[in-house]
Order: sequence, then C-alpha cells, then structure tokens
Amino acid sequence: MSTYREIIGKKIKKVSSDPSSGTEGEMWYNSTTGTLRGPGILAAWSSTSPLNTARYGSGGAGSQTAGLVAGGHGPTWSNATEEYNGSGWTTGGNLNQARGYNGGAGTQTAALAMGGRNPPAGWALTNTEEYNGSAWTATTASPTALNQVTTTGTQTAALLWGGVASPGGSLATTTFELNSESWTAGGALPSGVKGAGAFGIQTAAMSAGNENGQTWYYDGSSWSNQSATIPYSGSDYHNYGGTMGTQTAGVIAGGGPGASTTSAIWDGSAWAANPSLGTARYLGPMGPIGTSTAGLIGGGDDASPTTSASEEFNKSTTAYTPGAWASGGTINTARMLGGSAIPSQSAGIIFGGSPYTGATEQYDGTTWTEKGDLNTARGYLSGFGTSTAAVAAGGYNSTLPSGTSGRAEVEEWNGTAWSEETNIPANRKNCGNCGTLTAGLLMGGASAQPFATNVVDTTFEYDGTNWSTGNTMPVARGQGMSGGTQTAAFYAGGRTAPAYVATTVDYDGTNWTAGGDLAFGAGPPVGFQGSIGTLTAGLAASGLSGNGVNTYDGTSWFTSPAYTTTRNRGFSGGPQTAALIAGGYGPDYSDATEEFTGETTSVNIEDFTTS
Repeated sequence: MSTYREIIGKKIKKVSSDPSSGTEGEMWYNSTTGTLRGPGILAAWSSTSPLNTARYGSGGAGSQTAGLVAGGHGPTWSNATEEYNGSGWTTGGNLNQARGYNGGAGTQTAALAMGGRNPPAGWALTNTEEYNGSAWTATTASPTALNQVTTTGTQTAALLWGGVASPGGSLATTTFELNSESWTAGGALPSGVKGAGAFGIQTAAMSAGNENGQTWYYDGSSWSNQSATIPYSGSDYHNYGGTMGTQTAGVIAGGGPGASTTSAIWDGSAWAANPSLGTARYLGPMGPIGTSTAGLIGGGDDASPTTSASEEFNKSTTAYTPGAWASGGTINTARMLGGSAIPSQSAGIIFGGSPYTGATEQYDGTTWTEKGDLNTARGYLSGFGTSTAAVAAGGYNSTLPSGTSGRAEVEEWNGTAWSEETNIPANRKNCGNCGTLTAGLLMGGASAQPFATNVVDTTFEYDGTNWSTGNTMPVARGQGMSGGTQTAAFYAGGRTAPAYVATTVDYDGTNWTAGGDLAFGAGPPVGFQGSIGTLTAGLAASGLSGNGVNTYDGTSWFTSPAYTTTRNRGFSGGPQTAALIAGGYGPDYSDATEEFTGETTSVNIEDFTTS
C-alpha cells in the first residue's frame, strides 16, 4: 500500500494548532483536536458588486476577472455594456443596436453580440457586432433573424444555435458558425430550442437547460444527445440559466421557467446538484462567463423586479467572504452636511452639521462619544486630519451675520478642544477635502447661497499654519466626493453651475487632469463630504438617488456593494476596503453608522477521515 508521502510527495505533520495557510495536497494532524486536517475543496456562490443597471436577457462573455454583459432589457431595450474586473462593474462602449435576448461570446476585449430582439427595430434581429474592449463595430449579419439564441465560442470562431424567428413561431433547429466575419451553416439540432445554456468552443460545444433539460454535444459538424438530464425540481430545467465552463466541465445556474436559485454542475458525463444562488433569477447573461471553478452571473429577472445582483461561483480550497456593509455605533446627534476626519474605522471624529451645530463626536470602532464643540456652530463645512489633529474649514450658517455667504473660518482640533486658526483666503462651503493637519487640501465648493450660481473652481492648500492657492480646477463644482492626499487627490461627481456631473478630476499637487467617470452616472453623486481612500484606491457613496457605492483605481470607477440605510450628505472616511459612513439625510436626519469590510479570503480547512 502506498503512503500519503509517496502519493503526494509531502509528509503529514503533527501540530498543536492549524497553520494560518495551507496548500493543495498538504495535510496535518492537529494533536489538540485529535483530527486529521487539511485544505478542502469548497464550492460556493458569493455576492459581489451589482451591475450599474438592472437588466435581463443580456449577452455575456469573458471571465470571472474580466467579464462583460451587453444589451438586455430593463426598463427599456438597452445598448449599454458593462465590464467586470473581478470586484466591480464599470461602463463600456454602447452597442450600435440596442437589444435584448441576444447572444454573447468571446472575451472582454474581443467579444461578440449576436441576434436578439428590439421591437422597434425588429422582433428578431440579424445584427452582429464585434467589441474591442472600448467600442462595438457592426460586422456580417447572421443568415437568419433570431432572438433568444444560444451562443458560445470566440470572436473569430463563434457558434449560434436555436432561437425563434417570430412571435409564436417554431423553435429553430439551425446552427450557424461564424469564422472571421463569415457565416456558414452547421449541423442541425435534434430538436428546436430557445434560451438554452451554452458551454465550450465552436468545435467542442454543449447545449443544456432547454425546455426539456436535455444535454447535447457539438463536435464542429454535428450534435449528439448525451442522455444526461439536468437535475430539476418540477419543470425547472434551467431554461435561460446563466452558464460558465466547457463541454466537459460546466455550471448552469438559475433559469426556469420562472426564477430559480438552483444550480447544477457537469463533469463531462453526468450532472449533479450544485450550491444554490443567493438571488433567484432567470434570463441572466446569455453566453458563458468564466469556468466551472471560477464563474460569474449578473442581472436577470427574479420574477418580480429585474435585478442588478451579481454573484461569483468559486470551487477551490479558498473560502471567499464578500465585501459588505454592517451597522456600527449610533451617533449622538443626528445630522448631515458636517465635517469629518476619519482615517480609519476605529479612530475618527465628526463635527458640525445641519441642523446647525458645533457638536463633535469621536468614534472608537464601536461607540460615538461627545467631545468639545466647535467655537462656531455651522454646517456645509469641510474637514481633514485625524481624531487628535483635525481641521474644520469654511461652512455655512444662515442664522449668523454672514447670512447667505459661506464662511472662511478655520478651527483646529487637538484631541480635546477646538482653537481658531488662519482663515481660508475666501468664503467657502461644501468643498472637496482631504489630507492631514499639516498638508490639507480644499477643492471647489461654493462661496454663497444659492449654491448652483456660486460654485467655484479654486484649490487651497494648508500647511498647518497658512493657506496657499493652487491651480484652479477645470470646471467649478461642489458637493462631490473626494479622497487622497494634498499631492495625489481625486474629486468625483458633484454639482456644476448647470447640473450634476459624473466626471472625476485628479490632482497631483500642481495640476488637475481628467479621471474616469463615476459608474453610477450623473445625478446621484451629491453624496458624502468626507474623504474616503486614496487616488488609486478611492470610494464614492451615492447621494440623492440611493445607496450605490463606487470604487476607484485611479483610472476607472467600478460598482461596489451598496450600503443599507439610504441617505445622502453625511460623514465618511477610512480606506477603500475599511470605510465608514455616518449620519446624513434620507428622509430625515440620520444617526446611523455603517462600516464596510472588503472581500477577504482564507484557506478552507476541513477534517478528513480514513473512510
């Protein structure tokens, strides 16, 4: 009989506690628990950042770390493309033809969109488009107009089958192969299908999850029945389910008829039950995204509203805990539009706010404690620094003699009390802000009420004693989200004189340059006044329209898990993966605090027996 060491090449160690990490094939004996332990394979779905736009019936392509959805419906026929980077979604180039129930194939930077439906343009379409990672280009139309098609393959070697050509029409049995922009007919299906699951490549494809649950293989010329039916409940054959993987190793999830959480896995010869989705759905991406060990599904119809929820499937020795917001301590004075200095979740302060107050509160990661008040009660102010060395700058209080004007007043916090310091060179309210007590930054804002007609483009830098003027912003704006340092900052969203914007500008200590647009678009980002994260790892929390969150990598913004208490104009701080938001308004002054913890991973350690 062979030993474990002879088979694996490693010996079983004796330890008194489990090691903090393990590698595949490694095992140990825990003398404390009296168990044989080691990394075990874990298969599970976990929630991830939502799509920017809820939709169903979109085309899918790519991988778990570089995915893509294009088109779909919800609430109208869409031409929107979204790209996934392994943690969140951002906006890509628009399709030339808006559509839903379309197929997808290829990768994020070399994708296809095929067929589909858009009633104004046609109940079924022949339109085919290629994507290069930034823009879609029309290419050779498919031979037959079809919607609810099934597709897989690559941009230069794709496969399309099934679908339906007209309302109430027969299900198509046709197969078409696309090779470098030229379509040819392939082998006919055993029977017509629509909305079947797609796996594999043009010469080794699989069709599964149609209305009768059959599984068929395609070898590049003909289809063959595999006599393997997907596990189902009632009539749930995973029609319109999301797929990932190949002809010999795949996963199908959701589908129906009707929305489902069920999932099944294919090993090349048989289907078996798989862990369930967290969100019931069907009509998710029509086209495979990822592999049988690292897949992705986003959007779909969950039988009531259309969903934007996305989930990852992982099968490995790694356990994934998705990023999420959780409730923190309640602030003592409910308010909005104050200043904050929150470098971490366990050490920060908030001060001022509306209703006009000078109240200062300190957070230790669990509880907010009242501290000394500002010398001048006011809201709409800016803040930066730490819980023991902070700056409160500018603001507004209509009951003071300044009336509708912003204020130039500056106060410094030493951990115990506020003291008056050198004023800002001009009256300001709702400025972007970041930095430390000795290297702070104020960006934009407004000089007075009404806000929209008094926005400014100024930049002010603070050295702990004096203020100096930096180069002006490209466009005057205020009420946005900011982060970073005095020499590497971002300012995202906010309000210009005519409207809210989704654009971002970055500052290098001297010059302003254009950054990426917020993923949740113009309108919402009036939000939080504090600074979260850095120029290359920032965070922006939605304002007027909801609870959406975006993360920034210095170039592009991506969706992130949403917080639960909908509010805007609150306090915020911390790094991107350990952020904090508190207070705000929606629909009344809020005292709620939420803390964000980014995705974490750990080795999945299990007990093993000799049986």
